[in-house]
Amino acid sequence: MTDVSPEQLLPHRAPFLFVDTICTLGDGAVQATWTIRGDEDFLRGHFPDDAIIPGVLIGEALAQAAGIALTSLPGEGTGPRRPGFLAHINLRFHAPARPPCQIELTAKVSGGMGSLHQFDVTAHSQSERLASGILVLAVPPTTGAET
Repeated sequence: MTDVSPEQLLPHRAPFLFVDTICTLGDGAVQATWTIRGDEDFLRGHFPDDAIIPGVLIGEALAQAAGIALTSLPGEGTGPRRPGFLAHINLRFHAPARPPCQIELTAKVSGGMGSLHQFDVTAHSQSERLASGILVLAVPPTTGAET
């Protein structure tokens, strides 16, 4: 486990910060977790009798993990992330996630050009693959870097 928190690296805040813990971080890759207790507000209406974590939120959690991974590249710095956005998402969902659970998130930089950064991502829970695919984040250059 690293001694850096997601709040130090992402502009997101509760209730839309899904990454709880950064387990490993370095060389453009991250392993992190998202813990779902089962009492989150978004679950009240998402199949209340058989709650399922919405896939779109798993995708967002993976995008947040990718943003954290980006901070470990040379020249990116470890300060608060400048706002960016999800430019492309290509995920396949393999199994549903039901609360309570802990989702392990992995993201690794696999390419980039200019402000676009591509990541290979996966989400697992108890060794079951929930989702995998590719995300592209668009993050503008650090302000103050230009002359």
